[in-house]
Amino acid sequence: MKKKLNFSQTLLIGSLLFGLYFGAGNLIFPIELGQNSGYNLYKVVLGFIISGVGLPLLGVVASAISKNDSLFEMGKTVSDKFAYIFTTALYLTIGPFFAIPRTSTVAFEVGIASNISEKNTKLFLLIFS
Repeated sequence: MKKKLNFSQTLLIGSLLFGLYFGAGNLIFPIELGQNSGYNLYKVVLGFIISGVGLPLLGVVASAISKNDSLFEMGKTVSDKFAYIFTTALYLTIGPFFAIPRTSTVAFEVGIASNISEKNTKLFLLIFS
């Protein structure tokens, strides 16, 4: 049975998909790629589309096809032990291992680093993070 989404649900899902596809890397990285690619521009664009759009799209499609309610439930199809390890590793990767250091470094570089001396940068970055 198909369920029709109301406007607020459609807006929420649209916002989530926009956030999935259009992160900070999709704003800054393509410009640098284009500048550095030279004659390989089309190869670089194709690689970026595959890695920046194709893989997240495959993840969304795989999640929808699986009809599971959670990541843990998806992992349980392999085994309970795998589900615990995979879910924990993924959440640690998303948060403390990559996202938090990346977002704090970007905010620090944009807002604070230009106002302090280079010898104090590491200390201030540690405090800021």
